[in-house]
Amino acid sequence: MGWCSGTEVFDQIAAIVLSDKPLDKKATLKAVIESLENSDWDCQSDSWYWDNPVVQEIMRELHPAWFEDEVDSN
Repeated sequence: MGWCSGTEVFDQIAAIVLSDKPLDKKATLKAVIESLENSDWDCQSDSWYWDNPVVQEIMRELHPAWFEDEVDSN
């Protein structure tokens, strides 16, 4: 069985990577996350990169409610 919505994910990422603009890691990862979530990705925290600071920054921007229970260490 195929995953045709993968085409949409690929096309959104390919548009960023193949554009004439300099590649921005954060913007590219954000586009990947948004594209996958639009295709019902719901296991983000299972990623090997979940704890990466850039990934955490993006996830906090996109889903602040996920982090509301954290204790502020400041």
